[in-house]
Amino acid sequence: MKSYRDHTLGAKERASLLLKEMSLDEKMAQINCVFPFDQDAYNFEKIQQETKYGMGEVSTLEMRRMETLDEVAAWQRKVQKIVMENSAHQIPAIFHMEGLCGAFIQDSTSFPSGIGRGASFDPKLEEQIAEIVSRQETACGITHILAPVLDVARDPRMGRFGESYGEDASLVSAMGAAYTKGIQKNTVASRKAESVAKHFVAFHNSQGGIHGTHSETPTRLLEEVFAKPFQAAITESDLKGIMPCYCSVNGEDVSASHNMLTKLLREKMGFDGMCISDYGAVGNAHSVHHIGETFEEAGAMCLHAGMDIEMPSCTGYNEKLKEMFSSGKLDIHILDTAVLRVLEGKFRMGLFENPYALEGKELHALVMQKADRTLPCGRPENPWYC
Repeated sequence: MKSYRDHTLGAKERASLLLKEMSLDEKMAQINCVFPFDQDAYNFEKIQQETKYGMGEVSTLEMRRMETLDEVAAWQRKVQKIVMENSAHQIPAIFHMEGLCGAFIQDSTSFPSGIGRGASFDPKLEEQIAEIVSRQETACGITHILAPVLDVARDPRMGRFGESYGEDASLVSAMGAAYTKGIQKNTVASRKAESVAKHFVAFHNSQGGIHGTHSETPTRLLEEVFAKPFQAAITESDLKGIMPCYCSVNGEDVSASHNMLTKLLREKMGFDGMCISDYGAVGNAHSVHHIGETFEEAGAMCLHAGMDIEMPSCTGYNEKLKEMFSSGKLDIHILDTAVLRVLEGKFRMGLFENPYALEGKELHALVMQKADRTLPCGRPENPWYC
């Protein structure tokens, strides 16, 4: 009899087998995220309570508060252990971290911003940078890397203008596809990281350059310019992660738009990976875009649209949403579709066999390499970096 524990089976088959065994509580846990930091990153009792059925994702952004690389790795191992022990099927969490300019981790390498690296016009170098970021984060147990930024930026009033590679869709496509390839290229400590490209789509075409407001972008401009870098990363580099933007595009909140996240992204563009929310975006669907009578109604719309995980904490994918599934008000297939994609991603990453950060010399050998910090200046054809 086949089992999801059989690592010789494919990720999709293992995910399907596991899904059949899971309770509703376990399924809901897989579409949620925990932000385990307040005044004390070591409040493991709180983490225990918030992950009582397991967890889909864990934020690591506040690892920067920690003092050493060894402390970072020990924290990841402890939190992952809690998550897996709470899960009836010992399902590991995905740990995520920013990756635009490197990791917010002690002894990791920092790189120029997206707009600076775009000025190199060097996709080969960009791929090398991504390989370094991927190796350093994966060694620490982090397998969702929140990069590259594939926004085409044409309005410098937008406060996040510097995250983009620039204003030309072809340049952003070439650099972004290279970065995605670098992130997903290698196996590190028997794990594979996956790139989460952002912010889908037309985020930087917002009115007045205002963050997260309305974006009036005609269909042709949307698909041929603003979606082009995402299509390149999907087609050329098999991109496996997408983070939708905060904006509404042509009157539809992207995070709750079936047209955007399913019809355009999955059916037309061919994306087959995991869609995770920008921080607070599911809650914003209700509180900012005024969608749904309640947070759970907005959450139901986001989930049906194709948003697989709410981050960084539970607002719309809440207990009342769970009741909507248990009562039959919502079709359980909507939830199962999202959970299946989350589980498949975890199997692809190798987390069931290798869920923990490395330790000691092995950890330091992968994270702290002298060549990482000399890479940009080590290319004489790119003296700008020096």
